[in-house]
Amino acid sequence: MPILKAIAGHGGTAGIRRYLEKGNRALARDVMNLPMEEWVGEAPGEHSIFVDWDVEMDRTREAYGTNAPWRGLDARTFEHFVISPDPGDGIDLDALRRLSRAWAERHFKDFEVAIVYHDDNERGIPHAHVVVNNANLKTGYRCHISKPESLNQELQDMAREMGLSGLSNVMPKRGSKERESGPRSRQAVYFGRAEREIIRSGGYSWVGDIRARVALAKNTSRTEGEFRTALAKLGISVEDNSEKARRDDWIFALADDPTRRVSGERLGFTYGKQMLRNRFARQGAYIPEARTAAQIRQRAASAVALNDLADLSRLSAVLETCAKFNVRSLDDFDRRLSTLQRRGNEGSEGYRRLIEARSYATEKGLMQHDGGTPAAATRMRGNQGSSQRVREQEAERARARERGDR
Repeated sequence: MPILKAIAGHGGTAGIRRYLEKGNRALARDVMNLPMEEWVGEAPGEHSIFVDWDVEMDRTREAYGTNAPWRGLDARTFEHFVISPDPGDGIDLDALRRLSRAWAERHFKDFEVAIVYHDDNERGIPHAHVVVNNANLKTGYRCHISKPESLNQELQDMAREMGLSGLSNVMPKRGSKERESGPRSRQAVYFGRAEREIIRSGGYSWVGDIRARVALAKNTSRTEGEFRTALAKLGISVEDNSEKARRDDWIFALADDPTRRVSGERLGFTYGKQMLRNRFARQGAYIPEARTAAQIRQRAASAVALNDLADLSRLSAVLETCAKFNVRSLDDFDRRLSTLQRRGNEGSEGYRRLIEARSYATEKGLMQHDGGTPAAATRMRGNQGSSQRVREQEAERARARERGDR
């Protein structure tokens, strides 16, 4: 199923255009209701008409007066939607463009629209950024989405019509667990207000504790049975939620303190029962090598026994990074980092996370090189497999940790 993420935009559109098109990262571009009354596409290596869509959008808002604040609040000047296909669908760029344009035409036919396509993820899966200006060209009114859920529902319908996977939009009977089709949040990891305040103050969050353990269990398990076994070893119980609940989900709780319990989707979209079961059903879902998985489980169990939440959280974050970038060996780390370096993304959050994860995996001996060389040997060789810049950054982080220990 495709995932739809909505982001409110404020101010001019030059910033979002720079972000989407910098460094020639755009695979293709489509525009609607901008200079021409037709879609303007650009394919790699093909000539196309260059459209200053940000300038046009800014001029349109100025002409229609939709830049002005509304009821004392800053104007929402544009809507930014991200359409991310399901990796299991194997969608190509042409199919994604058809889906994205059809969806935009259905919902925003009277608005200026620019769509920019990327594949800046390790699996090279294309996704679409849809930017919609806030002025209705027919009425002159601001863009108002009265039923946001309909945007996602119709995207799922259109995806299924194209032979892709999609969530069911059929409303079950009253009393059914799934009578409401949408989850509470589409964020992969969801932090509530109380948890964010605890994190800022440096206190203990039992919700974060449960999330870290569940993340470790899911990323080291191929089946639901293995997942439940891993949860039990990590001190987490799991059970179905109430039949009266708005969504069919699992409830996770600390085994030694059953009153501290939270539903999967409260932890984040990827922790919900449906997404977890979908993950276990996919043959290509990420899981580390058997030796690495065993060491991770052993280290996690030790952290739980010692009540070392800091190490447990760090181990969980490292494993989530490995899953995101499909890292199974030290050489995979180097390849992903080299790719980001070539793209000029050394200041990105992904690059920082990869550096930290590689440092931890090397320090704890959790991974080997492709040929089976242990991480310890990598340290003795001076990390010959990685680039000079990666080695320098790892060394600096190690020195920083040592200074902190002292």
